[in-house]
Amino acid sequence: MRAAVGFRLRLALFFVATLVTVQLVTAALVYGVTRRALVTEGERQLAVNAQAFVAQMDDLSARVAGNVEVMALDYALRSAIAERDHGTVFSVLRNHGRRVGASRMQLVGLDGVVEVDTADVRASGQRFAFPDLAEHAFDRRTAAVVSLQAKAYWVVVVPIYAPQPVGLVVVYVPLDDALLAHLRELSALPGDIELAVRPGVSGWVAAAQGLKHAGLVASLAGQALPMRPAVRSIKGREYLVLAQPLSQARSSAPVVAVLGYSLGDALRPFRAVVIAWAILLGLGLAVGLIGAWLTARSVSRPVESLAGAARRIEAGDYRALPRLDRRDELGQLAAAFAAMADAVRQREEHIRQQALHDQVTDLPNRVAAEAAIDRARDAGTTHGALLMVGLTRAPDIIKTMGHSLYDRLMREVGARVGRVAASAQLARATDTQFVAWLPGADRTEAVASALRILDALNAPYVEADVSIDTLPALGIAMYPEDGTMASVLLRHGEVAQFAATGSTRPLAFYDAATDPHRTERLSLMGELREALDHDRLVLHYQPKLALASRRVDGVEALVRWHHPRRGMVPPQDFIGMAEDTGNIQRLTRWALAAGIAQASRWHARGLELKVAVNLSARDLGEAELPLRIGRLLSIHGLPPGQLTVEITERAVIGEPETAMRVLKGLADLGVGIAVDDFGVGQSAFAYLRHLPVSELKIDQTFVRHLARDANDQTIVRSIVELGHRLGFQVTAEGVEDRGALEQLAAIGCDHAQGFFIARPLPAAELAGFSFERAGIA
Repeated sequence: MRAAVGFRLRLALFFVATLVTVQLVTAALVYGVTRRALVTEGERQLAVNAQAFVAQMDDLSARVAGNVEVMALDYALRSAIAERDHGTVFSVLRNHGRRVGASRMQLVGLDGVVEVDTADVRASGQRFAFPDLAEHAFDRRTAAVVSLQAKAYWVVVVPIYAPQPVGLVVVYVPLDDALLAHLRELSALPGDIELAVRPGVSGWVAAAQGLKHAGLVASLAGQALPMRPAVRSIKGREYLVLAQPLSQARSSAPVVAVLGYSLGDALRPFRAVVIAWAILLGLGLAVGLIGAWLTARSVSRPVESLAGAARRIEAGDYRALPRLDRRDELGQLAAAFAAMADAVRQREEHIRQQALHDQVTDLPNRVAAEAAIDRARDAGTTHGALLMVGLTRAPDIIKTMGHSLYDRLMREVGARVGRVAASAQLARATDTQFVAWLPGADRTEAVASALRILDALNAPYVEADVSIDTLPALGIAMYPEDGTMASVLLRHGEVAQFAATGSTRPLAFYDAATDPHRTERLSLMGELREALDHDRLVLHYQPKLALASRRVDGVEALVRWHHPRRGMVPPQDFIGMAEDTGNIQRLTRWALAAGIAQASRWHARGLELKVAVNLSARDLGEAELPLRIGRLLSIHGLPPGQLTVEITERAVIGEPETAMRVLKGLADLGVGIAVDDFGVGQSAFAYLRHLPVSELKIDQTFVRHLARDANDQTIVRSIVELGHRLGFQVTAEGVEDRGALEQLAAIGCDHAQGFFIARPLPAAELAGFSFERAGIA
């Protein structure tokens, strides 16, 4: 029921959301178009209002000037001016100023000096503030808007004749709030109007604000006044604002009329439309919600029935679905659902067969084998044997004969193993391996079964005129000794099978000590990094005996690791893994630094011992290696000739160009270069003539039995002669008896190294040895 309600709700929400979206988009479009039209009309209306306001100001100027001109014809005034009767003039000007609405009247002499001022008696004797208005007053009537003390005035200047010009009457009509409101009413301006003056550089200030006091000028403080209609935000409301310059005296601060038109007031008539739209939206939402709910209800019941059937299918119940007696899409869906359930059942059976069986041999696969082993364990089986059978030549057979023949071969191999190991649970583990699980078998029974399987597979596979030897190899892992989990037992069986593949005997038991993948070896790498970080490694030095003088004049530095829990870790347990994981370069850097430092200490004590340090293939790929070694030699003050680096032929073959550059850089430093394990590489002579080598080290396989093996003597003699002809020193490794030592001396070998001379020693013991054993005979 919860699913049905959820579907109904989602459907209803979809319809409602669609309706709301359409309505909101429509409203936004209508609002945008309406607002744009109102703004355009407001801009036009604002420009018209500005012109009307200017016309009202001009009309005011004409009326005031007319009254003043009538006053100028007054005989008593002209006589008083001519007789300089300032008291009479003051009285006449004040009375007349009251009649014309002036707050200030002035009489200005022909010399531009104020003679009478009705507002400020102290102004008498001062220069007229707006001389540019007085310049043309006798030619024509002059009037302009001026700014005095941050207030705006309409100034009219009229000449006085008696009958010659005797002075100028200046009328100051204040452009204050009351006058501004009066002009606004006369011109029927629909918006707000204010006057702004700019007395200095500080910005515009309001000189008059009309009746509404919208604060247009104050709200635009710090902004440029718009000389063309523009939208501005004032007190949280949007206004169309226009600044109209007024005619003014040149000597006055600027005065402008700022007109504002509220967009909110313009949009007020549309509120009824918005309310009507909101009502329609609410009704539409209600109708849409009811319709969506009814539609979802008609769909939810058959959907619930199908959902119940789907849950039965999920649980593995493929019974026939209930059929819907309807011909619409839901009826078609129910029919298709029933067909799908039947198809899923058939495919599931097929997939189950494929998931647990090999497609080529039809034997159980690795997954099935693991399940069988785990079932035997859970059933209480106490012991058993797992036999992993592999074909050594499988890759060659595939490459040569193709996959079709190989598949037929695998079917034959499975059949042979099944015939000779009938009691075993047989499975195909990989493309090249079969596994036979023998629950309850001991080691003797496991070996007997393994030998029967090997005998059966040793017979060649014959098809037409083709005869194929499979060369089987078989590994055995015992349960529970080699693992209690099926996956572990299979993995150990594979390790044993790989071990048998690489040995002369095609049968091997799992040996944890030789398992290259055991977890202890993997954890060893992390512990090696920690040992490098905390300086827990040491170098031991194996002496090199100069056969001519029978004195020790060199050593080979060999890494030793005293593990706090494992004790002494053999180099073969971590050197190879360090190379595989990339830690070998850190190990080499540490060995170089430690070896050079020790050689420097010996050198300072007068003990001249050349120290040899081994380099890996990764080290020869580091172009900065010569610089690194050069810095170490310089830091410790060791002559470069006291250091030798040992390389193998395989290390050079990996990246020959980079290796050649690195070796040349080391040779240019004066560092000796020795080729280690010489004679066992695949390209020794091909690369030898190109390497800047100073020494060859004969591999110990040719030296260990030198005293009694004539072939080894011939090989060693040839290498020594070759090295001497090329100008190289020759060192023989692996000297384990006096006979080998004497043979090397007789052949003419330069140095010998091996356990007969000395095992690798700590630095503290080596100094004493070098003097005690100096005369080996």
